[in-house]
Amino acid sequence: MEHRKKTNSEYIIDALRFNKDLRSPEITEKVSELSGRKMKIQDIASILAKLSNSEKCDLGFFVQKKKTPKGYTYNLVPELFEIDFEQVYDLTRKTGKNRFTLEEALEKNPGLKKYVKASRLKQASPRKPYTRTSRTSAAATAKQGRMPKTTAGTKLSDNALQTLLVELFRGVTTEGLDINVNVNIRFEGFANA
Repeated sequence: MEHRKKTNSEYIIDALRFNKDLRSPEITEKVSELSGRKMKIQDIASILAKLSNSEKCDLGFFVQKKKTPKGYTYNLVPELFEIDFEQVYDLTRKTGKNRFTLEEALEKNPGLKKYVKASRLKQASPRKPYTRTSRTSAAATAKQGRMPKTTAGTKLSDNALQTLLVELFRGVTTEGLDINVNVNIRFEGFANA
């Protein structure tokens, strides 16, 4: 098996795995020691910002960031130590063939679930594979519910657009509907000034 070079993110994980509550300068020093290269604190701080943000990186659920009088400290949740660190490294990646995923981490150690947001847990449940029949059944459901069919490039007259918007806002205000609407409008025919 070929030994690959570690990334800076992996060195940061290694630094956090041997110590508790480290500040950026301490992590930078440890990463420099582990990698054999002189690291800059701003580079490490930038990577730490990504690694500790669960919106950008699955590992972010398991990196604890605490404010102290001297600045922020970082550490890994104890339950993460029960997983092989080669697998933990994969939690820093969004893609990759055969990578260890958040779902697999939660399956391997259910104790990690308490750190993951409920909304993300719903997303982490196994998805039904896409099939052509599921697409047609969704279209049939939309027709039955009298939902407007999405069409790209439809041109509306001024009156039609006005009527559409009035009905939309009337439904929101009178019926208290919670809606999520994506509208793309392209204006054509304006002369360049």
